[in-house]
Amino acid sequence: MTTSITRHFASITNGRWGPRQVHYRRVGSGPVVLCLHQSPLSSRDMLATMERWKTHFTCIAPDTPGFGLSDPLGVDRAEASDFAEAVIEFMDALGIERAAVYGFHTGAMITGALAAAYPERIVCAAANGYVIMTEPDRQDFIEHYLPPLQPKWDGSHLTWLWARMREQLIFFPWYRKSTAARLSFDLPPAEALHNALLDFMRAGDHYRVGYRAAFTMRSDLALRQTKTPILVTAADTDVLSADLNNVRHPASCVTVARGGAADQTLDLCRDYIKRHKPPKMPKSTVNSGLRGRLWQDYVEVDGGQLRIRRNADASGRTILILHEAGGSTESIESMAAGFIGHRPVLAINLPGHGESDNTLPRGKVTVGGFAKAIEVALQNLGIDEVDVIGVGGSAFIALELASLAKNRVRNAVMLSAMLIDDALRDELMTHYTPEIKPLWYGGHLVEAWYVVRDQSLFWPWFRQKRSNIIHQDAELDPSRVQRRLLDLFRSHGMWRHAHQATFAYPWQKKLAKTRETVLLAAPSGDPLKPAAAQAASEMSHLMFVELPREPRDWARVLLQKLS
Repeated sequence: MTTSITRHFASITNGRWGPRQVHYRRVGSGPVVLCLHQSPLSSRDMLATMERWKTHFTCIAPDTPGFGLSDPLGVDRAEASDFAEAVIEFMDALGIERAAVYGFHTGAMITGALAAAYPERIVCAAANGYVIMTEPDRQDFIEHYLPPLQPKWDGSHLTWLWARMREQLIFFPWYRKSTAARLSFDLPPAEALHNALLDFMRAGDHYRVGYRAAFTMRSDLALRQTKTPILVTAADTDVLSADLNNVRHPASCVTVARGGAADQTLDLCRDYIKRHKPPKMPKSTVNSGLRGRLWQDYVEVDGGQLRIRRNADASGRTILILHEAGGSTESIESMAAGFIGHRPVLAINLPGHGESDNTLPRGKVTVGGFAKAIEVALQNLGIDEVDVIGVGGSAFIALELASLAKNRVRNAVMLSAMLIDDALRDELMTHYTPEIKPLWYGGHLVEAWYVVRDQSLFWPWFRQKRSNIIHQDAELDPSRVQRRLLDLFRSHGMWRHAHQATFAYPWQKKLAKTRETVLLAAPSGDPLKPAAAQAASEMSHLMFVELPREPRDWARVLLQKLS
């Protein structure tokens, strides 16, 4: 039995919505149960349920399209029936012929749609928190519940987002400030609300597509038309428990039952599913990936899993790209995409970054520790030879990896390496990585926004002076700033340790000792470019190349150097 929850991707190559990937979590063995989460969250919302059920079932919890790490369907509007069909495509990708399905809130609506439309694929269903709306309520929710979420240049949207997440725990619906709409809940700690907000940020404005599908679904008709056994329930504390009274004239295979406490409700659903004896999970299929794009996967290493993005359309030596400290594979996606069709390309989220587990040993975080983790990942992926490109702080990881795995690394590129003097190093170690902790009123979001935004305006970001202006086009598009902000937050503090390890790295000694040829690179306008050019002029085994401003053009230049 698999006792630890693991993360995976399934590739759908020829579905209705084109090539796409679905991220999912898995645990347990035996009968297979699909676990569908609520909006605007992800399969992370199913963790407690999966832990509770893992001794009974193989629990498979996908991120709904457009949520978590799953690709969206690419449409502005979708119905619950569309999301149900997307689940069937996911089942096909995993080779699952029939399964039980459990859903919570929005997931319960998709569960109802699955039960009604696919009796040949769904053995039974359990819908926990099923919405049955009157037409006036439906129109009211569609009009008021789903305002657009668009990043603003000043970060003000984050204040709204925090308030929106907090308010839905005080009123339902969140926009009705009346005694009748008041909820009776303890507000969660700031850390818990912050983690839910990160799922909201992952979904972005797409959150409206999932919610709207639940609101527009004729859920009452689904219960009348279904031929699949389905349990409709809700915990007594669930605001949607009142909707159980709205079930009218359901099909004979529909069971409506109140759940009691939250744990009792889960046990009720578990026992209902067990009675219907879903089949066992078939042998796992391999994530085959997608052509023409960077596709996602996980690689097992000691201590957990690292998330990767890769493409193998071309032959030759693999280009390995390591993102900057505090970043993710999304932050180097444009550069990585430039190698597609020319070389195999692999980008690895560093331990503790970008949905990778923190697999580093306990104790001090070091550049060498990151390099060892990457070396293990390459071994487990069966990749024998690479050209490695390290960006920012990862430039030193690339250098360490070249020393650690001499037979595996053919060429090392240090891109925008922090070749800094001792005085600046000390200043960076003191000021560059402030500790940003969730605050009950959400003030940490605006602080982090300006830290990330000013990184594109000043070097270093905390010296907001004329002499520290970065003289190149700043990456100030609000959507791109938001993506970097999400990278910072989902590192859960590792960004601070990674940067500190970078600042402490004795780069002068390491570069002087290395006997391999190392390519230093930096784009025009990069404040770190002069130091790289100077280092190359002083050490004969170092070369320097200036890159174009746009990351999408870097591959063309680097490929000429990486023979």
